[in-house]
Amino acid sequence: MLQPFEPMKMMYLQKLVQLKKYWLVSQRYNRTIDHFPDQLKVSILFSDYDAEGHAQIHLNAVRHDKYAAIIDLRKPEHYKKITDMMQAESIYQPFWAVVRSTSDLEKGVNMSYKDKMRAYIARNTTWRIGGDETIKPAIAVIFGELFITLKYAGQTLKIKFSDIEKV
Repeated sequence: MLQPFEPMKMMYLQKLVQLKKYWLVSQRYNRTIDHFPDQLKVSILFSDYDAEGHAQIHLNAVRHDKYAAIIDLRKPEHYKKITDMMQAESIYQPFWAVVRSTSDLEKGVNMSYKDKMRAYIARNTTWRIGGDETIKPAIAVIFGELFITLKYAGQTLKIKFSDIEKV
C-alpha cells in the first residue's frame, strides 16, 4: 500500500503558523503499515487550510470519521494536543497531507501501478489504449484522499487511488 504523506513534525507545525494556515482537519489515516503490531498506534492525517470555511467543507466530507475535527493552531490547547500527538510515547502517529515531491510520486505510481491502471481502464471505461501508449497519471489530494486523474483522447477520468490498488 502506497503511503505518500509526510510524518508530522514540529518544524512543519511552526511553518504552518508562520504561513497563517491555522486550521487543520484531522481524520483517521489508513495508508500506514505497522511494522510493530504489538505497539499499535492510531494514524491520523492532518490537512491544512488558510480559511476556516475551507476546513469546514473538508470536515463535512469526513464527518463520519470519529477522529474528524477542526484544529485551530492559534488556540494553545489545540496546539498542545498536536504536539503531544507527535511525542514518541503517544498512541497517535500523525501525518501531514503533503507529499515531498509530486513528480516523484507520479513517476512511482506510473511505474508501480501502470498494469493496475490499465486493468482499471479496461474494466471501467470504453478507452482502448494501445500497448505502445503511456498512461501518465496526475495525482491530487482531495479531503485527505489520494485521487488519480487520467486523460485519454480528450476524456478525463478521476478516480480514488484506492480503487486502482484493489484491481
